[in-house]
Amino acid sequence: MKKYIKNIILAAFSISLLAGCQTELDTFNENPNDPSTSNPSLLIAAMEAGTFQASSSGVMRYAGIFTQHLQGTNLGQMGAVGLYTVNEGDVNNEWGLLYGNNLMNGHILNRDFAKDYPWYNGIGQVLTAINLGYATDMWGDVPYDDAFLAAEGNKMPKYNTQQEIYVRLQNILDKAITNLSQPKASNETIPGTDDFIFGGDTKRWTQVAYVLKARYALRLTQIEGSTVAAQKALDFINKANMTSNSNNANTLFVDKPNSWNQWFAFEDNRPSYVKMGKTIVDILVDNNDPRLPFMVGEDADGNYTGNAPEDDNTLTSSYIGGFDDPNTQRGFASPDWQIGIVTYAEAKFIEAEAKARLGQPAQIALQQAVTASVTSITGSAPTSAFLAAATATSDVANIIQQKYIALFLTMEPYNDYRRTGFPALVPNQKSDTKVIPVRLPTPSDERQYNTNATVVSNVTSKIWWDKD
Repeated sequence: MKKYIKNIILAAFSISLLAGCQTELDTFNENPNDPSTSNPSLLIAAMEAGTFQASSSGVMRYAGIFTQHLQGTNLGQMGAVGLYTVNEGDVNNEWGLLYGNNLMNGHILNRDFAKDYPWYNGIGQVLTAINLGYATDMWGDVPYDDAFLAAEGNKMPKYNTQQEIYVRLQNILDKAITNLSQPKASNETIPGTDDFIFGGDTKRWTQVAYVLKARYALRLTQIEGSTVAAQKALDFINKANMTSNSNNANTLFVDKPNSWNQWFAFEDNRPSYVKMGKTIVDILVDNNDPRLPFMVGEDADGNYTGNAPEDDNTLTSSYIGGFDDPNTQRGFASPDWQIGIVTYAEAKFIEAEAKARLGQPAQIALQQAVTASVTSITGSAPTSAFLAAATATSDVANIIQQKYIALFLTMEPYNDYRRTGFPALVPNQKSDTKVIPVRLPTPSDERQYNTNATVVSNVTSKIWWDKD
């Protein structure tokens, strides 16, 4: 798939984003992957900018179409994705962003600056866990232990199994928590404005690390068993101790070309290639959900409509909210909308699901999760009537249904669907397989140039943690 920001490499994206956020640009002309010029400030800034892009672009479009948050049209390749046809050449850019920028910068940060910059390194390790999680949850087996040895002559890294990667994720986060707990005096310099997410607040980063540990622990309900995975996740959530939306790790976009929210940028460059999915729109409309206008834009007739999985022809239906008139109705596709990467709402949904699996009361955590989502998106708490209706049951099915709404445009609903089967989505009946894809194919660059790659072309072939 072609990059939708034409002729702009990621470095340029990162620099322009940085320009919109701060004025100290003396070192940001440099290549963060060049050991002779790299420094922890540059590396962490470039890594965050790349993570913002990864969290709101390629892999999220695939996940959004597979979960029927979105639907592709026949104007471009997203229509084929809606028909569950994803070719190996379509995903090279997504792989390159995760490995060539985000994970590589984290590797250099850990390799060259671990001793004297533990806080920078800890932030980099949290970001590494986010991006490595994106990679393994989309592709299964991926390289990690040998992934960054090209400079030493190894251009064909061996792949780790996904089971091994999940061990690595927990270990990486443990190391991050240790680094972030080091005294300030142990750092040669400390992060500040170059950390666009938390401004160098190590407490906030530690909270995110524990929520990620809970996310990845709960992912293994089919592997370790429901109660074992749930107890681990609950223990991590308790350690995270997130208390409000102020703890959210969000993207940072500004209303400036090349620094835009990537959902805005995609529609601006490829209008009507993607529309809203009928499944999510109908849920929001039927329940009079206050998040509706923020998540869904008005269609050509001033209504809220989405395309069914079989409908790749309708171009007059709704796009993501906030694109058409961001000055009067902000939303997820506004140029500077901040997308949640790891949030308080997610933490409370994890808590609710873990408690439900353990036979503990889960309703309060579910109410807190829905309240956090509605408040974060709309700016106001939900009415008591809406909250009561949304949380009337607190079984796993409804918890995942509410999470499916709240974590709109992130990868977590796709991971939850594969892990739990909720919500009960009906596959596109026009597709050849009539089966919703459960992975992406191995990128063609990996198949052609890495003889050690684990090559999988069948998008209905399940990844390791998706056993059922």
